[in-house]
Amino acid sequence: MSSVTHLTEVGSTNDWLLARAEALPDGHWVITDRQTAGRGRRGRVWNDGAGNFMGSVLVKADGPVQQLSFVAALALHDALAALTGQPARFTLKWPNDVLLDGTKCSGILLERQGEALVIGMGVNLVYHPDATERPATSLAAAGLPVPTPAALLDELAAAFAHWRHIWARDSFAPIRTAWLRRASGVGSRIVARLGSESPEGLFTGLADDGALLMQLDDGTTRAIHAGEVFAL
Repeated sequence: MSSVTHLTEVGSTNDWLLARAEALPDGHWVITDRQTAGRGRRGRVWNDGAGNFMGSVLVKADGPVQQLSFVAALALHDALAALTGQPARFTLKWPNDVLLDGTKCSGILLERQGEALVIGMGVNLVYHPDATERPATSLAAAGLPVPTPAALLDELAAAFAHWRHIWARDSFAPIRTAWLRRASGVGSRIVARLGSESPEGLFTGLADDGALLMQLDDGTTRAIHAGEVFAL
């Protein structure tokens, strides 16, 4: 098991790790019972729900470390599948969400400071927010067995180490294959919200760098490197 710090309360597990990145070892995890300043992608607030999983891991690695968002997603999927015994109900959504019965139950946030990369992960175990832009759910709301955050960390840390080893040894190709096998909506029609435009097309796969590949209506393929995608 990796080294772990368990906090009662913290502003943000990502911030806590980033502030101590030089002193802590690669692979160090921090989890907290309460997070008062959690955040998601694009500056959104990540709601603090008692009993939910709120944690981060420190990564010191070279190479295209942004690909580790897919490693983290695979690890979360596999840990939740193992703990609930319901792997088919969990799917992955580009770029870094885990869905339960098609609704978001988990998110991932990568942040970098100098040579340190921190990957924050939140999972709605017993609680999910209601007033969100997109619907959310929790394991409890879906009627699934609800592990403790500590039990989830045990599975998650092992799964993350497994997939990170594969990524370090074999690069992104096996990660992409495994991610697509668990992905939601491959071959289906989607829209990408890119700020000034919202192209539509078929979700056909991932590029070598992790970009989403969309086949547009004129038959050309467009790589989406940043943005949000939704099923149509």
